[in-house]
Amino acid sequence: MNILMLPYPPSVNRLWRFAGGRMYRSKVYNDWAVEAERHIVQQPRVPMFTAPVFLELAVGRPDKRRRDLDNVNKAILDILQHLEVLEDDSLVHHLCTFWDAETVGVRAIIRPIERKDA
Repeated sequence: MNILMLPYPPSVNRLWRFAGGRMYRSKVYNDWAVEAERHIVQQPRVPMFTAPVFLELAVGRPDKRRRDLDNVNKAILDILQHLEVLEDDSLVHHLCTFWDAETVGVRAIIRPIERKDA
């Protein structure tokens, strides 16, 4: 089991902007990605996963506002691929995301999926 702690990501609605006929990453998304990378490089190195995985995301509520839990998944999956924790985020075959009062930010638990025919 591999565990990474990450800062709470921006909502999926704040990740991308559109201007001048092109789509680009928002400043909020870029700032979060830099902070997330800092968090990851300070933790024990997690190997790159190149086969299907189970990803569990324990998410701490950053405040008392109502939030959609599924808004955290996209940024987390993208940063795990960008930082080569996942070869490709399509390798996440099972995803479990839940609110966790004990977590600050996001605790990502990554486990390889055991092959039944091995």
